[in-house]
Amino acid sequence: MKSALLAVAWNADGWTFDALEAHYDTLVRYLHFKDVGRVLGAGCGSPSTTSRSRFMRQAYDLGRSL
Repeated sequence: MKSALLAVAWNADGWTFDALEAHYDTLVRYLHFKDVGRVLGAGCGSPSTTSRSRFMRQAYDLGRSL
């Protein structure tokens, strides 16, 4: 089974997704899934900020690769 992590956050600090990624890694291991990618949109506090970021393209590319 494949799994991907897509998340956005207003905060852009380096630690923003640390806990989320640790939990995701644990679930992927526990469920014997294959992690096929992650898009972690730090600093995406509004729809306009998100749409101008590189993360929209990354999410699209990840989806197309599946």
